[in-house]
Amino acid sequence: MKTHNLIYLLLFTVAAGLIGIASCKKDTTPPHNPYDDINRNDSTVMGIPVDSLTITYVHEKVLSTRCALNGCHDGHFEPDYRTPQSSFSTLVYAPIVKNNTQNQYKYRVIPYDTANSVMYIRITNCCFVNTNDRMPQDNIGVELPDSSLNLVAQWILHGARDMFGHVATMPNEPPVVQGYVAASLDLQTFYSNTRVDSVYYNPFIVPTSVSSFYVGVIVNDDNTPVNQLQYNRLKISTNETDFSNATSVTASFFQSGGNQIWLATINTASLPVGDTLFMRYYVNDGSHATNTEYPNNNLPEPYFTYWSFIRQ
Repeated sequence: MKTHNLIYLLLFTVAAGLIGIASCKKDTTPPHNPYDDINRNDSTVMGIPVDSLTITYVHEKVLSTRCALNGCHDGHFEPDYRTPQSSFSTLVYAPIVKNNTQNQYKYRVIPYDTANSVMYIRITNCCFVNTNDRMPQDNIGVELPDSSLNLVAQWILHGARDMFGHVATMPNEPPVVQGYVAASLDLQTFYSNTRVDSVYYNPFIVPTSVSSFYVGVIVNDDNTPVNQLQYNRLKISTNETDFSNATSVTASFFQSGGNQIWLATINTASLPVGDTLFMRYYVNDGSHATNTEYPNNNLPEPYFTYWSFIRQ
């Protein structure tokens, strides 16, 4: 079964903006930061008492004086360095907006880990994404002295503690369903590309001559590997908001290279002709009491009709 072709189309469709949400890349290998090796000939590196290593101290000594300046991190964009509280909440385990070309990083600050904390990389690396984009901006500011770099590094290495000296725990969000594609078993026809009246959020059309077809779903999680996600069922109902008596199909995990999907085979024999058939995907990461349901009843109508099809 040429599942790699299905994976390729699914990922291409998502990237084109027709389905879903950007995926999270998990990378457990800490990248080397060559700028750690630079000696800036700063002799003012100060000893830092461990009990002073809280965000309040870092804010007072570095962030408030060098970063929370007009037109910089003054509340107009994140990270927000106006106060110790805003600094902590927009740094520690805060998802990044700009990544490097290798998509190596996930959070602005990770306790005990300078190598994967983007904040530390940004203040020590001259060229994170663009030339001269070290913080403070090389082309408009002056790089931080070793005393400040050392303070930030020690704060992170001692747990990136909050104003009360507490270490934050890594967030554990429910799995995220990013999108789907429906295809014939020979992967030559992609039904999800053919919509009623050519409106992209309307139901897609499956010919009545088709006895079975695939629905491939991309799912991601912030902590659990995709192949270890649980439940993984696609349900089909004639009622857009009630799936209590829905047809349930268990999906199987497939991987092609670094791309991963959950694949459900839909048998159409028991499905009515001419009715709109609504789909929902259910998945769990093993850490939450309830399954992720997507789409769910809190979403607008177009989500329901996008996740639907008609046999005709």
